[in-house]
Amino acid sequence: MTVASDPLPRPGPRSPAGVGPARRAPLSAAEHRRLRRRKGLRGELTAWGFLMPFFIFFVMFLVIPVLGVFWWSTQKGGITTGTEFVGLNNYLKLPNQVDAPAAISNTFVFALLSIPPTLVLAFVVAMLLARIRRGGSTYRFLVYFPVLVPGVVAALIWVFLTNVDFGLFNTLLRSLGASPQIWLGSGSALGVLAALDVWRSVGYWAIFFLAAMIGLPQELYQAAELDGAGAWQRFRRLTVPLLRRVILFAVVVATIFGLQVFDTALILTNGGPGTSTVTIVYRVWKYVFGESGKAGYGAAISVALLVAILALTLVQLRVLRGRRGED
Repeated sequence: MTVASDPLPRPGPRSPAGVGPARRAPLSAAEHRRLRRRKGLRGELTAWGFLMPFFIFFVMFLVIPVLGVFWWSTQKGGITTGTEFVGLNNYLKLPNQVDAPAAISNTFVFALLSIPPTLVLAFVVAMLLARIRRGGSTYRFLVYFPVLVPGVVAALIWVFLTNVDFGLFNTLLRSLGASPQIWLGSGSALGVLAALDVWRSVGYWAIFFLAAMIGLPQELYQAAELDGAGAWQRFRRLTVPLLRRVILFAVVVATIFGLQVFDTALILTNGGPGTSTVTIVYRVWKYVFGESGKAGYGAAISVALLVAILALTLVQLRVLRGRRGED
């Protein structure tokens, strides 16, 4: 005969007073600190586990290549040939290299021709987009679409646009009764290259400025309008000061990108005619891949460009930030 098990739960341990279950003894302060440290360490290890792939790619594709460029700048030889340590000799010979003055001049002239119009037009377009209430997403896509075009494809498009015989630009000039122009001549090729960069970059910075404008406090604009401030006064006294940090970031980043122009110069003009569109990065590419035994010169130019960009960035931050009290 089997005895049925008791369906009722057995009472737990009793407290010393005989009333209710026994309570766990409180943890000491040392145990609290130990558990807190263990929890914090577990959280840090989890965070580092998620960040580790990023750091691996950061080291593999940025830190190691940068260190490699510094090493190559002290070597003589090519990528597929043997190398010889020459110290700082590559840096000392840079001013005497062919096309060095033209490459530096063209790069900075290109930056001056492309960056200010890009940011000004992007700011104007962003203000216009901010006022659109219906169909704003469509207009934003149309403005941003040139950014999606790769640099090589954009340069190929402009090769056809600037063609002397059947290009769109000269077709428009003929329809207006004007004579066709040689757009990629020695005197205008760099300007066309800058116009191409403006066409590609305006949409990016317009959406960037638009995102910042949408987040501005509208209460300030309503108060200013009630006080009788006009559109120009609101723009000067509210919009520009509130977007000061955003504008500073845009100027610095656009300058960094502008000094590294390469793909469009390679496809659209191949550095020509003559040396009219030879840029610094284009010269680096020619030394590393186009001329045997001069990879060290290309690496030295890259290091010099990196130092120049860092110095120019610091100057821009110093000048544009203004007085500390206004920052």
